[in-house]
Amino acid sequence: MKTLILVLMTTMGWPQEHKKEIKISDAIRMDGKQKTIIVDNIFGEIKVSNSSSSSIQYSVVKTIEADSDSDLQEGINEVQLKVINRNDSIILYIDAPFMCSKWNGCQRNGRWFHRDKEDYDFVFDFELKIPQNSNLNVQTVDKGDVIVEGISGTISANNVNGHVLIKSAQLIESACTVNGDVDIYFARNPTSDGRFKTINGTINLYCMDRMNARVKAKTMNGNLYTAFDYEATKPQLTRSTSSRGESTVYKIDESFGIEIGQNGPLLSFETLNGDIYLKRQ
Repeated sequence: MKTLILVLMTTMGWPQEHKKEIKISDAIRMDGKQKTIIVDNIFGEIKVSNSSSSSIQYSVVKTIEADSDSDLQEGINEVQLKVINRNDSIILYIDAPFMCSKWNGCQRNGRWFHRDKEDYDFVFDFELKIPQNSNLNVQTVDKGDVIVEGISGTISANNVNGHVLIKSAQLIESACTVNGDVDIYFARNPTSDGRFKTINGTINLYCMDRMNARVKAKTMNGNLYTAFDYEATKPQLTRSTSSRGESTVYKIDESFGIEIGQNGPLLSFETLNGDIYLKRQ
């Protein structure tokens, strides 16, 4: 059962701003299974933390800004938070008449939108409390960071213009951004493969002693630094043959690698303008 707690609206002189705050609690029976929580945002921050409750709770602040009252009202009416409740997942996403995504059924993968005129701006700031063992897949594009804390399920967290911060992590599939830092604090040393990437920013990975990992790193204007003892690994050599079988080409992988400990998971790092740090907590 969903309960509407509060709706707050303010309209002022230029710049006109409309704020709508909705708090909804949704009791979902987990039946002893992990659930995947998906947040597909565009503009705005995403904050996720664990909860001792078996329900998923979220609070969203929706902000519309426009030049006129009519444009303001148009934005309020058009851009909406949508929720899909499935047996194995809960999906929160942004929808509007000018948007097309896999969630509203008009595109198989990804998302695009086309606006004839940009007569208003919109931002959705998310805060979620979810069961600790939930799997999590969250992403935003601009105007906010992605912050996750205390989730033991598999995490995928992505941003474009903003930071990615994950605390008390156990399983991270990917943590990526374009313009921002990626900071990861593991509650225990990683046991599964993970991918960490930023174009313009620094990657900081905080791990425990006795770490085991195969590290693959690629950077153009940065370096890899580690607080752990390691051994350098040989670059990978790939072989390809022309379609007619007339020639064979060998290519050396541009990434460089090290191994920390033995028989650990593969941790892949990539930056363009930024350093990569493997640190002890």
